[in-house]
This record gives sequence, C-alpha cells and structure tokens, in this order.
Amino acid sequence: MENFGVALALLLLLAGSGAGHLLPGQPSIDLRIQAQEQLISQSNDSAYLQRLMRLAKSAEMRSYMQPDVEACGNFYDYSCGNWPQINPANDAQPRETNFEQLLVKAYRHKQQRLMEQPANEETDDVAVLRLKQFYASCLMFRQTPEDLYRRHLQEIVAEFGRMPVLSLTGQEWPADEFDWLSTVARIKKKYGFDIVLLFQSSADHIYVGQPKQILPVANRQAVADATAHQLQHHLGVDPELANTMAREITDLEQRIASIMLDRRVGVLSRLRTGNESDTYHFKIGNLTHYVETVLDRKLQFNETLYEHVPSYLSALVDLVTETPPEVLANYIFNELLQHFYYERSGSVVKQCVSRVRDLFPDLLDNMVFNQYGDEATLSDIEDVWQHIQQSFRGVLQNSSADWLALETREQLLEQLNTTSLVINGYTDINFTERYEGLQLKPRDYLHNLRSILSHQSLSVKAKTQTSAAYDPVGKRVLLPVALLQPNFLWSRFYPRAVRYGSLGTLLARQLAHSLEDASKWDAKSFAEYAKRKACFKRQYGRLRLNGQYLPESDLQAENIADNLAIQVAYHAYRSYLGTLDPSFLGSESLPQLNLSSRRLFFLSFGQLWCNDANEQFRDKQSLLQLRTPNALRLLGALSNFRAFGRDFNCGRGSLMTLPEKCQLFAVSLD
Repeated sequence: MENFGVALALLLLLAGSGAGHLLPGQPSIDLRIQAQEQLISQSNDSAYLQRLMRLAKSAEMRSYMQPDVEACGNFYDYSCGNWPQINPANDAQPRETNFEQLLVKAYRHKQQRLMEQPANEETDDVAVLRLKQFYASCLMFRQTPEDLYRRHLQEIVAEFGRMPVLSLTGQEWPADEFDWLSTVARIKKKYGFDIVLLFQSSADHIYVGQPKQILPVANRQAVADATAHQLQHHLGVDPELANTMAREITDLEQRIASIMLDRRVGVLSRLRTGNESDTYHFKIGNLTHYVETVLDRKLQFNETLYEHVPSYLSALVDLVTETPPEVLANYIFNELLQHFYYERSGSVVKQCVSRVRDLFPDLLDNMVFNQYGDEATLSDIEDVWQHIQQSFRGVLQNSSADWLALETREQLLEQLNTTSLVINGYTDINFTERYEGLQLKPRDYLHNLRSILSHQSLSVKAKTQTSAAYDPVGKRVLLPVALLQPNFLWSRFYPRAVRYGSLGTLLARQLAHSLEDASKWDAKSFAEYAKRKACFKRQYGRLRLNGQYLPESDLQAENIADNLAIQVAYHAYRSYLGTLDPSFLGSESLPQLNLSSRRLFFLSFGQLWCNDANEQFRDKQSLLQLRTPNALRLLGALSNFRAFGRDFNCGRGSLMTLPEKCQLFAVSLD
C-alpha cells in the first residue's frame, strides 16, 4: 500500500499541473510514475482507479501541448510545443528525443526487473534460469582479483594462438606459425565473431566476404588512445608498448575500413559454386579453406558460396600481404578480446544488463510477452487490427480507387486480406530445448560468457524490435513486444480515441507499405500512381522547417503511408463510434482536457511525432534527406485530410488547410 500511496500522490500532482508547467526533474519522475501506474493498473479495476488513470493520461498529454497555439495554424506546435522542455536533446546523448525512445526506455526497465527477479527452479523455465544465472555471475564478477581476470583473458587468446603484444620480454613471437585465415575461422566457429571476414549461413546460402562495415573516423588518435588504455587496463601491457601497438592496430583498422562498402548481406553478392577454383588466394589459404574450417567439414559438391562484396575480398588479398604478421595478429586478438573485457568501474548493473540484452534479445522479448501479453490485451490489439483492415478494405473498394484497374485493385485487396498481424514475442521458439544443454557456473562470468557464445556461435543473432514494421516476404505486420506495455498507446482505462489515434495509425501505416510495390501493377494504374506520387513530391517540397524548404525527393513512400494511415485509422475510429450507445460517448474524452472524441484522436496521432534534436544532428539528417522531419510528416498528412479541418473548424485560409490536397484515395467523411 505504501507504493500505491506514493504513486497516487505523484499522479495527482501531475494531473493537477497546468499545461506547460513542468515539475522539477520531470523526465525521471515520468518513469517512476509510469512504472507505478502500471503496477496499480494491473491490480485494481475500480471506477476510482479508472478516473485516476485517465487523469494521469490527461496530464501527460497536456504537459506536451501548447494549447495557446492555434491548432489550425500549426498542429505540431499545438500538440508537441512543450516536448523539448520535458525531453530535451543534448549535444552528446541523446542527440534526438522522440516517443519511441520513451517507449524503449520504459521497456528496458521492465526487462531489467524481469532479469533481477530471484531465480526459482520450481517455476522458472530452464532458459529463464540460465539468463538469471548469467546476470548474477556478471554482477558478482567485480569481486574477482585483477590478476585472475587477466589470466582468464590470456586463456581465451591461447585457444587460438599467441598475441604478440602479450609475449614475455625476450620471448620471440613465432610469425612463421601464424595462420591468420585459420585463426579467424576458428574464432568464428567457436564464438561466432566475424573478424576480417564474414561467414553467414541460412538454408542453402553461404555468404563469405566483408564483415559489418567499419566507418572511418576523423580522430584516429582518440581511437588509438582508447585502444592503448584497454591494452594496459585489461591486459597489463606496458604503457609505451601499448601506445605503439595501439597505433598499429588503429592504422590497420582504418585501412580495412577504407576498402569496405555499405552493402547489406545478399545485395550484389557474387554466386560461386563450392568446387570452383578460388578467386582470392591468400598466402596461407583461400575462401574454401576458411569456410571448411568454420563448418568443420568439407564443402559438398552442390553447395554454393556467395561472395559478399567481391571488391573487399580482392583488396583484402593485397592488404594482408602488405601487413606484418604481428600487426595482423594483434589486431585479430584485440578484436576477439573486445567481446570479453569487463569494466571494473562505473555501474556494474548497467554493464550486466547490457550484456544480457546482447546475448538473449529474443528470450527477453519472450519473457516480456509472457508478462504482458494476456488474453485481454491481445484481444484489444486484435480488435483494432481487424477494424483497421476493414477500413482499409473499404478505401480500396470505394469510388476514389476507381483509377486502379480492376485486376490491380483485386490484387491489392488480396494482398491486404492475406496480411497478418504478429506480435513479435518469439512464441514459436522452444527456448527450453535451446538452452537445456547449456551449463553455467556461479560467479564465473567469463566462463559463462564463453559457454553462451559458444552455444550460440553460428546461429543468426536476433535483434530487439522497437517499432512496427512490414515484412513483405511473410506478408506480416510485425508489432514489437515493447508496444504491449500498458498505459502507453493503449489501456483499458483510456478512450478508444487514444488507441486508434496512436496504435491504429501505426498499424495502418504498415498496411499501407504492403501496397506500395507499384512495379507489379498494370501500366495504366502505375501511370496514375506516378501522378499522385508527383503531387506529394511537389507538396512536401513546399513545406518549410526552421525557415528552410524541404528538397524535392522521389522518396515519398513514408509520406504516402502517413497520409493513408491517418485517413484509414480515422475511418476505423468513426466506425467504432457508430457502434456506441449515445450514453457511452462521454467515455471518449479525458478529464481536464477539453477536446471532443475526434479532436482527441488527432491529438493522440500528433503526439506520436513529438521530438527534439540538437542542431548538429538536425542539420546532418537534413543533408541525408532520407525521410521527412517528424513535424512536417504530421503537418503534411493532416493538411491533406479534410476531416481534420472540419473537426477543428479550420478556416479556408488557415495553414493546416492546403488548397491542393494530395491523396492516393479519399476516405468518405459521412
């Protein structure tokens, strides 16, 4: 009850604060309130609690707004004007703040709470037990004597040879015995690290070539100094020798970076049969030798290799020939040890939590899914999804889609109807089977880390998903587990206007991406689509941010998806309102927020786009021209939507009512 009282006081204080009046230290308070709010909301369902939660949501939304700004003049400032004061961007980190960051930050707190729960062999799954055991060993490892820690690191190196910089005084390093290709192959086989060369296998595809791109750095001395510090701090290398070796390692890394290209694995890879004569001959072997060492078997006659970035492989032949063996060896072993270094200062909790996230991303997502993915929650999300799909179907079937040829329209409807929603909680994975053979030791963090990495060595590493995405191969809209967190985009206590304006538009946007491959359309429909796309290109090129016009861009997919999403979600919400008994319409509002249900819908959508960025980051983003800035994505989508102007009573000359409306389709307002 003590936590309830504290949370209640904080929530009432926040709810009573006027729009634009910030609490001291509010960003940190927000997280504590949010955490307690969720604990409270899961344990009580009284009418009093419902009002309390709605007051909290109202206070949150009002805190971001600048209600004195005319909504029809600049809806972004109206919705998000106070965001930079509450969540400011910094010169260092974070360089940008946005809604997704808040979501991820809260999500990480939940992950941490789950891994900190005491292990229980009776109730915990085997996989969860292993995760908690590893986390506990990491927390306790700081008590390990420094000399023992260094011996453990040397043992890791000794698995694959000798590191020249660790040679004892007067001890000659055997350069003639060093086989760099075999060394990186054995490291890959044992621990899964791609050093100098990539190995990636999926189904019948084996890719070998350029590893993850290393970006050249301007301040090479700073990198060398950091490397020298690591050599001294973790391995006990003499300072003068560490500085010399660090410069050599950094110089080699920069040379490797200079021959790399920005390419996803599989893009422009060269197909080569396994029995073909090797194109790239190194002094001690070739690619076939590398692959067979990783696989620990001979390549089969019908197996195929894909050379990832052939130009990198070609340049690498010359680079390793020109590099002294001891420099190459120091570089390879330094890259290996980066994965095992343990910081003995700073926050041990932060370090260990980060390690667990890196090693068990899919398992952590699954743990959160099991915690929050109850039947009622999943049913609520599925209900919104069904309404969004139905609304989208109506858009494609109404007269505004008549410019599509019948065959193409039927093709798009089929695509829409067969697209499924998946909450990415990895429920299809048998984690018990995956981890039951993994044996860990109490307190022995480095042993446990080696065991886990070896256990996962050649498996494809999962990544935590933090935003909704469309998977064209599986015809799926993927919703991250982070969005299951209650009291962000949805809650059983909030009006449906909040749910449809936020979660509904996110789902509709991904559905819009499922329809954008116009290359498969008939010629007439494609030509009409090109005209509509050109309209968006002209229109967004006339939008200004900080006095600067956006450059015209052919990359309009996101802008078109934004426009479709708000219209589809609005139509779905209107349909929901039509099913309500008039006596329940009052539930579609929030206390102390004087907005109708439809205006609340638009505010929920608008606050998805709140962000702040420091000047350097903003300028860099504008130079890249990859996507429209958040503020203009919001303003562009709403300016094209007549329902917005109608619901806010915007005059014909207001800035939010553009005279030229760009639309793929038009949703009926009646």
